[in-house]
Amino acid sequence: MGRTVVWSKRLRKDIEVFNRCLDACDDDMNEARLTAVEILESILQILSESVQHLQNCPTDSEASKDWKHVEDTIAEYLSEIEWAVKHVNEIINYSKANREKQASTLAMRHGLVFEPEEPGTFPIFMSSKKYPNGRNDEFYGRQEELDRINRYLDYNGSTELRTYTIYGRRGVGKTDLAMEYAARNPAGYDAIFWIECETSLSLRHSFTNMAVELNLPGADRSGHHEENQLAVLKWLKSTKKTWLLIFDNAERESVLNGYWPIGSVGAILITSRKYHNFMKDNKRRGDTIMPFDETQSWELLIKLLGKSWEDLDKRGLIKTSEEKAAKEFIKAIGGLALAIQIAAQLITDPNIGGNTIESTYDTFKEHERTLPPRVVKQRSNLVHALDALWNMTFNSLTRNGRALLSVLSLLSPDGILIDLFLPKNQKALDGKLAFCKQHPDHVDAKSQATLSSVIEPTRALRAAIDELVRAKLIKEDIRARMLWAHRVVQEAMNYHSTLDLQEYFNSASALVYEAFPKQEKGDYLSERDRCREFISHGAHLSLKFAIYDHNGADKLKGSEEFIKLLSNCAWYLYEIGDYAQCLKVVETDCIACKEDTLQYATLCNIAGAAYFELNRLNECRVNWETMYKLHAQFLPEDSLERSVSYHNMGNLESACENHEEAMVYFDRAIAIRTQAGDDATDLLALALLCKARAYYCLDNLDDAFKITARSEALFVRKSGSSEKHFLAFVHYVYGNIEWAKREWSLARQSYSQSLKIGLINGPIHPITAAAYYSIACCEFELKHPEVAKYENTELLLTFTVLTVRRKNLDKSLAIASLRSPNRDDGTMARIMWKMSVILEDDTYGTYAKEADSLRLRAELARQQLTASGESGLVFAIDENGNEDRDETEASYEALIPFFYR
Repeated sequence: MGRTVVWSKRLRKDIEVFNRCLDACDDDMNEARLTAVEILESILQILSESVQHLQNCPTDSEASKDWKHVEDTIAEYLSEIEWAVKHVNEIINYSKANREKQASTLAMRHGLVFEPEEPGTFPIFMSSKKYPNGRNDEFYGRQEELDRINRYLDYNGSTELRTYTIYGRRGVGKTDLAMEYAARNPAGYDAIFWIECETSLSLRHSFTNMAVELNLPGADRSGHHEENQLAVLKWLKSTKKTWLLIFDNAERESVLNGYWPIGSVGAILITSRKYHNFMKDNKRRGDTIMPFDETQSWELLIKLLGKSWEDLDKRGLIKTSEEKAAKEFIKAIGGLALAIQIAAQLITDPNIGGNTIESTYDTFKEHERTLPPRVVKQRSNLVHALDALWNMTFNSLTRNGRALLSVLSLLSPDGILIDLFLPKNQKALDGKLAFCKQHPDHVDAKSQATLSSVIEPTRALRAAIDELVRAKLIKEDIRARMLWAHRVVQEAMNYHSTLDLQEYFNSASALVYEAFPKQEKGDYLSERDRCREFISHGAHLSLKFAIYDHNGADKLKGSEEFIKLLSNCAWYLYEIGDYAQCLKVVETDCIACKEDTLQYATLCNIAGAAYFELNRLNECRVNWETMYKLHAQFLPEDSLERSVSYHNMGNLESACENHEEAMVYFDRAIAIRTQAGDDATDLLALALLCKARAYYCLDNLDDAFKITARSEALFVRKSGSSEKHFLAFVHYVYGNIEWAKREWSLARQSYSQSLKIGLINGPIHPITAAAYYSIACCEFELKHPEVAKYENTELLLTFTVLTVRRKNLDKSLAIASLRSPNRDDGTMARIMWKMSVILEDDTYGTYAKEADSLRLRAELARQQLTASGESGLVFAIDENGNEDRDETEASYEALIPFFYR
């Protein structure tokens, strides 16, 4: 009873907070009702755990011994209650003004332009690749749920964004229900898009696939995910077609930010394990997908067992003992659709069930009794039963089949290329996957297989794949050469021991390491398409390692291949500007990597680079100084890799306004790279450009111009092109030099050239946003405020002033807000401040109110960023305490990553 008092007090406090939330509710009580159901469900789970604990532990000693597990489980449910209460409070307090601000920001981002005819061919049905036929052929029932979904989502002349969430526990059939609704399409949508939400990477790829399906310009270009994202959101907002988006497996709000079509008119269907209100929409609706009841479960089981069983059921010839076993079996597995499908599969397997329910159920009970514990986190009773069911299936597999599934369970569920198991370097298959190796006749002395031999799976690999497909543990798309493992199967995969898990983890790491491009000597990665194909698996292994990393002598260890793989993945994520995910991968890799090594220096390099781009210079310094010390300890002075640490320190000191110190570092890097010859040409061009930037900051504009020209010539001679992305930075530096000379027209030409190259190679890259911003500044200085504000005067005859003003600044803000969807970052703050200045310059005062609003928002962002250490300390008032325009501008410039100032 004493232990009960502790958690009951905590629960009481949560309920009191929830009651206060109810008092603050307006007429729409939908969110409060749904949260109440969620809270009651958690309370019932707590009571259930407590009752079972008392029943299973009749003595004090037994109760004390088992209490830690019960306490941890109750703590989880209490955390879920607290989270639910917090979330409903956020929604209630999420004002209409905030929603209008979001819609306004999106309107700026997708300002109306003349729209051509729809480039795509309709209707469009972009289904999940896991379902080649567009639906689950074994789908059963759920007509009431389908009708409820359609009643709310059906277009029927609506002018609002309609959102419906279907949620429930794992394996209940949420994804199948969503796919069935899409396949039937009762509302007659013109376009239906299936969006994988497992990770930010899968979301990004889904939006690129949407852009391709819509035939949007440039959608099929490699590595242009962000511009595809922007183009799709713009299409959703401007199209007259009716559309449905299905966000499958949406679990985290932070992942969806930036992908939500705010201000659009359409329908969204979400599947999730929790009824989370991702965008704080108090008009959204939803439904808990309940497990099948006893009658429905029986009907589904008989249907899945086949026509002979259906015939026996109709004629009433099924034995009483079979019916009794079936009902107990169904009750044990909780009426979950996926579990019933697996149970039917086991019953009809002559090696397991012998085609009887009773014998299968007896085997199930034995597996339930002897099921080994999970490597991490104890199971609830229902999960225990489900894992026992899965364990029956796993134990029936051949050794090769189980080995393949064990590796697949560690990879991303979004899709696994069969080519991953066909490496040229056969050493990547050492260990648990040795059965996948090619015949020795096709492998040379260095373990390299011939290219022709690694096109199709070996006989043993093909047999293992077919076995898993027959057991319905995985799906295969032969044409796409792709495999999928349901995440429920992945979670249930039971490794015999930590050593067993370690060996499979090493095998999975070796495979992905072999497939993923390698970063060398601080240069950029090549083969971006291969990076895109395999990055989800590297990120997933990083997540799995973090989950499995627990205290104790038997904790999971990172192999050499795993550590190098995460390093390459993190660098790729840095290159494409996904700094948050990059830092998460680096954090995991640092757990596995020894600190006193060159590999750790590489991780510090990547983390420092990400922090540098985020303008978080304190964290950047910690990492780059650590890298510098390790390089000094392990590398010779003239090592090309050593030049990277010199180059980094030069950039860091420049960003901190220590330009003289920066020059020393740049000169060292340039000397090493010059000595290295043609192999270091690109690195040398980059070092020269950074040195030119330092000269510019020192007001030595002549030397800055000369060295920039040398950098440009060197790069163009090496690449043979004047439109490579690097040259956008070159022309941006030219523009800065001419700006400093107050040669506004020349500066505008240079920034325009930077913009032109940026739009070709990276329309959503920060350099493109910076070029738009700088062009607007030039127009303003040339006393063309109207040009800075408006796209052209002819458009004013057709569109409203609000639609077309501030062309360059609006486009710059569009890119910045896309890259920072969760908050106003430094780039956005600078743009909004400059907008306010331009609007205040209007002598008629037409935009005074908007100017005040933008300035206030910019100042708030500046204060928050400065307080968090994301800014240099710049005083923005003069000696009389009044605002100093130049100092204020400098304070906003300090919020920007160094190279885009």
